[in-house]
Amino acid sequence: MFEILKPKIYVDSIYNLDLKKLKKLKNIKSIIVDLDNTLIAWGNNEIDNKVINWIKEAKKLELKICIVSNSNSNRVEKIAKILNLPYYSKFFKPLGITFINALKIMKANYLDTVVIGDQIFTDIWGGNRLKLFTILVTPIIKRDSMGTSFQRSLEKIILFFWLKRDEIKKEIGNWPK
Repeated sequence: MFEILKPKIYVDSIYNLDLKKLKKLKNIKSIIVDLDNTLIAWGNNEIDNKVINWIKEAKKLELKICIVSNSNSNRVEKIAKILNLPYYSKFFKPLGITFINALKIMKANYLDTVVIGDQIFTDIWGGNRLKLFTILVTPIIKRDSMGTSFQRSLEKIILFFWLKRDEIKKEIGNWPK
């Protein structure tokens, strides 16, 4: 049911991803990552040291990272500069052009890129449309913009049925094992 919306992997947070194993197991070289409720709490401008360390670890493993967000471009730019990451913020997720531009920015390949985000209807759908490897994370906080709040209601229903039918499972602990 709704295969185009289904993530390949579902975890609690970016911190549950073993980047070293992910790189080796899936031959990942690039990461397209959402900002709000994936890297930092929605509406927040403060960056947790854990996020900084996660980015440092990815860079140490020579993984390219690009933030792709539908959030305010000025805000995304400020955060991206602090994290020393490229970004793309044009309010077009889940359209393919958004992900294609992120791939171009990183000079990345479809086959070795992962999309990480907290929303099924933007991050996962957009990544799946381009056949990228997709990872859904639980939102950092429950608060969202009004538009996203409506989508969350639908996402909860879809997730409930997927989990109930064992169509996906939420990975416990670190992934990959």
